[in-house]
Amino acid sequence: MNIFFIGMGYMGSERLRAAINLKKKYKIKIVGFYDNKIKSIKIKNKIFKSIQNLKGDFFNKNKIDICIISVPHNLTYKYSKICLKNSQKISLLVEKPLGINLTETKKIVDLKNKNQKIFVGLNYRFFDGISKMLQDIKIKKFGKINSLLINFGHGHNPSMKKSWKLNKNFAGGGVIIDPGIHILNLLQLFCSKIKIKYLNKIKNFWKTGIEEEVLITMSSKEIPIINISISILRWRSTFEIQGNGIKGYWRVNGRDRSYGSQIYYTGKRWGWLSGRKQKSTEKKYIQKKTKNVFQDELSSIIQVLQKKKAKILPCTDLEALKTMSLIKRLYEY
Repeated sequence: MNIFFIGMGYMGSERLRAAINLKKKYKIKIVGFYDNKIKSIKIKNKIFKSIQNLKGDFFNKNKIDICIISVPHNLTYKYSKICLKNSQKISLLVEKPLGINLTETKKIVDLKNKNQKIFVGLNYRFFDGISKMLQDIKIKKFGKINSLLINFGHGHNPSMKKSWKLNKNFAGGGVIIDPGIHILNLLQLFCSKIKIKYLNKIKNFWKTGIEEEVLITMSSKEIPIINISISILRWRSTFEIQGNGIKGYWRVNGRDRSYGSQIYYTGKRWGWLSGRKQKSTEKKYIQKKTKNVFQDELSSIIQVLQKKKAKILPCTDLEALKTMSLIKRLYEY
């Protein structure tokens, strides 16, 4: 399994580290990387150097099975096109959101042939708590779900104003598209025909023209009340998913790193009738400390490409296209 990387910033280096960790398991050969700003990187005492030019003949000389693209959103189409046009059997793992808007996402999807696959880095499904939550929803553990509340906040840092992430031309928008795509993609795993009921957004802090905080109310056949709050104005990182059903409820708190370890709680309706306090009747699942979602996601992608059964399926380009369609509707609301 030959893997090549385009973009070696924070996400690119995380992806490279994941590939190194899986090297023996899947007989991975790391072909190298291309980045026009970063010339070399050292990971696990090994130095990787950027190739000088990314041209068609490079793909002819090197049999690449997977190219992992980790670049600003506005460059995703450019590099996806280079890969897909110069290698007839290549597969891509592209960082979300697969282009800066729905139109560009469609253009990327249309580039691939029948022998090529595109996966998108929407990996929240690989967190232990979220994975168990999705399983419990699937088996209807909570009965008919009445409501869902998602609260996702981050504060970034003082230098963010100069970052491409707050520039609409480079990022495609603000918190609705990133990190909002993570939440919306998760939602679409168990909700269909989502209707937008209300949206409020503010742009009052960084003042770069993108939305910095949003409050969204939606509805679907599966869940009649869905409230989502996403912000980059929270000075303490926050990640919470709270769901309430006829039979019981659940809570997911944390997302590793500054958000804290992920903990998944489930509780039964009127558990306190057993003679204990409601909180003491809850079941708690704490994510294992060695969790690496990038590694689990790449492992799943390789399993799919090798036509093996993957416990959790990775996000495909068509799935991301559906989420980008919802994002377009939110921006037009």
